Amino acid sequence: MKTFVLVHGSWAGGWQWRPVRERLEARGHRVLAPTLSGMADRHHIVADDMGLHTHVEDVRALLVWEDLRDVVLVGHSYGGMVVTGAAAAQGARLSHLVYLDAFLPRADEAAWDVLPWQREAFQELRLPEKPWLIRPVDQKTFFPELGEDFDAELLTPMPIATHTDAVGAAPEPGAIPSTYVHATAPAYFDDSAARAAADGMRVVNVAAGHYVHWTHADVVADLLHELATPVTASA
Repeated sequence: MKTFVLVHGSWAGGWQWRPVRERLEARGHRVLAPTLSGMADRHHIVADDMGLHTHVEDVRALLVWEDLRDVVLVGHSYGGMVVTGAAAAQGARLSHLVYLDAFLPRADEAAWDVLPWQREAFQELRLPEKPWLIRPVDQKTFFPELGEDFDAELLTPMPIATHTDAVGAAPEPGAIPSTYVHATAPAYFDDSAARAAADGMRVVNVAAGHYVHWTHADVVADLLHELATPVTASA
């Protein structure tokens, strides 16, 4: 049995991991899929001083307070920023780090340093009454692969500081065994996947859209289970 901590992306919550979580739990793994502060079922506590550092602390504190060890830490999309910061702080508790079609920052980079085009594109998503919040993009327009079972009404605005805050420290390449899962149909994170390969990470290409954990939960769960299964030498 392995312990997985699954970190969601922009405008999302732990609920988006349900298809993967259920499959991993059916195989006997322990799975935690926290909702980050101010998002989804925790949106009622959102505040203008929340940002990336709040979310890094959410995950860092979870690892410590639950005394989690030998953890596979997974981040989807924006969650890649979060797991990078948490891994830098608590790397000794991790056995593997997984970026699921996610931002892969260097030390002191913000999300919009990794994807610069978002800096301008996201300005129109600011809420007029609360310009420190950015509303969700139209998921069905940008991610048409999502089916009717994906409830976009569960998405919530998130603080813009999640994308403007720099991550601070990041693990040194090779310090933690790491895998980058690159969704290629269509591809949004080519540069992060290339960076992962340059850093010596295992890169797995999946012919799926960005929400691969929702549309291809079997594929993602199988991959994560594989990472958790010790390789035994043949006789």
